This record gives sequence, structure tokens and C-alpha cells, in this order.
Amino acid sequence: MALRDGIISRSPAAHLRRVKPAKRIRATPSFDEFKAIVESIRSQKFNGHDAQESADFVEFLGLAGLGKAEAAALRQCDVDWKREKITTFRHKTKSGFAIPLYPQLKPLLVRRRCKDAPNERVFKIDNAKAPIANACHRLNLPQYSHLSFRRMFITRAIERGVDVKVIAEWHGHKDGGKLILDTYSHVNRAHSDRMAQLMTDGLPENVVPISAAVSQTPTHRLTRRGTVAAYAKHRRRSSPSYYRTFIA
Repeated sequence: MALRDGIISRSPAAHLRRVKPAKRIRATPSFDEFKAIVESIRSQKFNGHDAQESADFVEFLGLAGLGKAEAAALRQCDVDWKREKITTFRHKTKSGFAIPLYPQLKPLLVRRRCKDAPNERVFKIDNAKAPIANACHRLNLPQYSHLSFRRMFITRAIERGVDVKVIAEWHGHKDGGKLILDTYSHVNRAHSDRMAQLMTDGLPENVVPISAAVSQTPTHRLTRRGTVAAYAKHRRRSSPSYYRTFIA
């Protein structure tokens, strides 16, 4: 302000640089904790509304990897059963995208399916904040939130070896996975350590060496490929019509 008003000619803090705060690693439930939370919610007879509804809502968050806004807005017509795709809309980025109908998610949506009402919401509630908090308290777990289950989904995908770019596409990101790599770098390191154990001087039992795979290829296939390749090289300067006649 003094610099702007001309009281001083130079800021005494001009040489200072902004200190980047340490990256916070938020609490993320394990898959077993997630399943325990869902079952705890489902077991409650009175939770303000239907316990099954709350449990299904939370289960969808963890199995689909979507946020509460996407889950609340999901309609029956958004689930394409033939193509096995789910179309959703990310309110934060104001953009639509599609995710696969994951095998782990399919049984839940089959239960929630309503063929005669395509415009009906899949879930009748907008959030499950209270049921999640109560379940975490009963199970003596950290106070997880809706976003915790989305982080769990991404963490599991990374640990299972799913390509980061694919995970980014599943979540409507258009940065090729940069945000996920930055946010989940601690998971990448742990996964990298496990993958490093595969780099031994031997071969796993389920791996066939390339040389062995080639030697097992039928001889007539190799001969046919070799013949076509040799002829193509020999007739490279021939007219196209002549070559097409030979191939036909």
C-alpha cells in the first residue's frame, strides 16, 4: 500500500519468496473399512431416512469413484446397459463425461434399476453425511467424508496397476493424469516399490519369452507372411493395378 501511494520507492519484501506449504495427505479408508462402513449404515433401522438408501448411496461413491453431486444427480437414463457406460456431469468443472459400468458396481445398479421410469433419480437422497459420521464413530474410524471414498477408488486403481491417464479420464480430467500424479504421489511410490520386486533375473511362470513364442508360431503362417513380403518388395515398382490383381 505504501509502495502504491508513493510513500516508498521499493518494497522491503521484494526479495522474499513464497514458501510452498507441505502437501497434506488426507485420510483415506481402506477397502475393508469402506465395506465395514457400508454394512454399518445398512444395519441401522433408524437413521433419519431409509438405511438401505444411505448405504447404497455410500456404496456407489466407493465403487464408482464419483462425488456426491454426481451420485445425487444420476438418473436411470444415464446408465447405458447395452454399452455398459454411465454418463455423468461434473458440477465443479461444468463438463460431462462417461465412465465404464465397472464389474464391482454392476450388481448395485442392477438392484437400483427401474426400467419404467428413465427420468427417475437412481438415489433419492442428496448426501449421506450423517450416516457416514455415525458409522465412523461406531467403528472407531477417522471421520471420513464423501470425498474419502473417491480417494479410495483412485488409490485402489493405482495400486492395481491401472494407467493414470485412464484413471484421469474416468474422473473427467483433461490433463492426462497430471493432477492425479501430483495428488497421489505417495501412492505411486508405494506401488513403484512393489513393482520393483518383479524385476528379477528370472521369469515369472505366466510369462512366455518372445523367442519361445515365435518358435511356437505355425510354420505355414511364417512362410505365407514371408512370401507376401518378398513379393511386395519384388513388385514395388510395378503398377498398382497389377499388384491388386495378384492379391485378389
